[in-house]
Amino acid sequence: MKRYQTTTRKTATKLQVDAHSRGNHYTIDEPKNAGGANTGMNPVELELSTLGASLEATAAKLAPEKNFHYDQLTIKLEGDMDPRGFMGDPDIRNGFQEIRVAMTFKTAASQDACQQFVEAVKQESPILDNLTNGISIVVDGVVLD
Repeated sequence: MKRYQTTTRKTATKLQVDAHSRGNHYTIDEPKNAGGANTGMNPVELELSTLGASLEATAAKLAPEKNFHYDQLTIKLEGDMDPRGFMGDPDIRNGFQEIRVAMTFKTAASQDACQQFVEAVKQESPILDNLTNGISIVVDGVVLD
């Protein structure tokens, strides 16, 4: 089993967070109207982007295997989240209520062939699997530094 790791650390700038993986650095932040400095995507935008990136990578991997040819794939993702859940309302889920994905192909393939390919991509995307089926998350505890 392969293990992936990321480290995050809050910066001194409002709600900004630095994330590091494999020597890559990402800035995560909230928009100004939410108290951030607007220096990067916020966590839920990043979640949508991660799903889109996973679907894109999965499609690129599967296309040769499925003999499906396309010139370009554009994925538009939208998620609905009621902020009252995040603000503590116990009757509202603290997360997305729904995520919608629209996949637009530039291809000579038929609509049916595209739909069949999308079904294969949906079955293989690890991030879609995590979001659809859930995953066990273990918080190991608190360490003082």
